[in-house]
Amino acid sequence: MAGKVKRWKVEDKTAGSGKGKGTTPMSSHKDLKPNQTVAAGNPLGDPPAPLSQLAWEEAKAHADEEHRSEPPPGVAQAAAQGHSSRSGSSAGRLDEPAAPVTGKTVAELAAYVGGQVRGEAQRRILRCNGLLSARQADISFLSNAKYEKHLAATEAGCVVVGRDWDAAKINRGGRGALTVIQTDDPYYSFQQIVVLLHGFRRQPPAGVTAPAVIADSARVAPDAHIGPFVYVGENVVIGAGCVLHAHVTVLAGARLGEECILYPGATVYDDCVLGRRVILQAGAVIGSDGYGFATHQGVHHKIPQIGNVILEDDVEVGANTVIERAMMESTVIARGTKLGNAVVIGHNCRIGEHNLLVSQVGIAGSTSTGHHVVMAGQVGVAGHLHIGELVRIAAQSGIMADVAANQDIGGTPALEIKHARRVYFHLSQLPELVQRVRKLEEAVHRGDTGTR
Repeated sequence: MAGKVKRWKVEDKTAGSGKGKGTTPMSSHKDLKPNQTVAAGNPLGDPPAPLSQLAWEEAKAHADEEHRSEPPPGVAQAAAQGHSSRSGSSAGRLDEPAAPVTGKTVAELAAYVGGQVRGEAQRRILRCNGLLSARQADISFLSNAKYEKHLAATEAGCVVVGRDWDAAKINRGGRGALTVIQTDDPYYSFQQIVVLLHGFRRQPPAGVTAPAVIADSARVAPDAHIGPFVYVGENVVIGAGCVLHAHVTVLAGARLGEECILYPGATVYDDCVLGRRVILQAGAVIGSDGYGFATHQGVHHKIPQIGNVILEDDVEVGANTVIERAMMESTVIARGTKLGNAVVIGHNCRIGEHNLLVSQVGIAGSTSTGHHVVMAGQVGVAGHLHIGELVRIAAQSGIMADVAANQDIGGTPALEIKHARRVYFHLSQLPELVQRVRKLEEAVHRGDTGTR
C-alpha cells in the first residue's frame, strides 16, 4: 500500500512585525502535519543589502584615482561565508549571511594564492572582470597566449599571469605599467580569487516552501531546503544541507547525499543515488529509461530498465543533460566528473573519475572511460567501447573504436591529433589533387609522358 503524502502551505504570520518572509527550519519533516500552516520568517536573517554608497566611498578611497565613480552592481561575498569550490569540503552553508566585502589588496590576494607581486602591492581590488572590461578596481587573468595582446590596452588594476610572463613583450603605449601576480597556474589562482571576492550563488534557508509534496516515508534532513512545487517520493532520503529548488522531482527510493544542490526542474528517477556535493543544473534528468528495445519480427519491444544511476561525490551535471539508468546494474559517473549542458550518457556507461565532458557530448550505452578524460563539444562515442585514461578528444570527433590511454585525438573517424591535422589539410586540397590526377591520366592516354 502506498504511503501517505504530506502537503505544506506557508502563510505569513509576521505581517506588521517588521520581520522578513521566509520559512521555518525543520527539525524533521515529520514534525509538520499535512496542510499545516507554517509561520513565515527567515531564522537566518535577511540577506545583506547591496553595498552602500558610504561603504563604496570608503573602499574607493583606497583605490586608484582612476577608479570608476559608480558603485559596483552587487556585493562580493567572502568565500568563507559560502561554499568551497565543491571539489572537497564545504566552508559552510550558502545561505549563511555575509558582511559586505570592501576588497583585498594585491598583496593579500598574492599571499592567498601563493603568487608574487610585480607592481603596486597595496592597490585595493574590489571585483573580478575580463581583460577588456576591467577597470582599476578590478582583477583579471591571462592563461591563454591568444589573449596576451589585450594586456597592452587593459585598464585592470591587476592581472594574474604565469611565472614566465615577460613585461618587456608588452607595449602599453604610454599607459602605466601593469601590476601583476605571477603564479604557477594563473587560471586556478584566478578561480580562488573569484571565490574569495565573490563567493558562490547564495542558496535559500532551510525549510519547506509551499506547495511542496513530500511522502510520509521520505526522510528529509532538518537543514535541507525544499522549494515550492517540489515532489519527494516514497522512501526518498534527502541528506543534510541539500537544496531542492522549485519544481524538482525526486522519485521513490532515490537517495541524495549531503549538500547536493538541485536547480529548478531537475529530475531524479526512482532508486538513483547521488553522492555528496552533487550539483544538478536546471532540467537535468538522472535515471530515465535507457534506450533498450528487442526487435522481433519487425516490432520493437521495450526492455525494462531495472538498474539505476549512481553519481559519486562532487559530480556536476549541466542543464538539460540526461543520464540513462542501466538495463541491469548501474550507470556510474565517478567522483569529480563534470558534465556540460545537453550531454547524453547511455545506459550502463561507466564514466571515470575527474572527466570533463563538454556540451552536447553523446556516449552510447555500455561505454567506459578512464580517469581525467576530456571530450570537447559534440563528441560522439559509439557503444561498448573503452576510452583510456588521460585521453583528450577534439570537438565534433567521432569515436568508433577503443582508444588507448594518454592520447590526443580528433576527427571522424578519430585519429591521433597530429596525423588528423595532416589528413584534413590534404582533404581540403582534394579538388586540386583530383584535377592534377585527371591531367596526368589524359597525358598518359595521349602518350605524352615526356618530362621537363
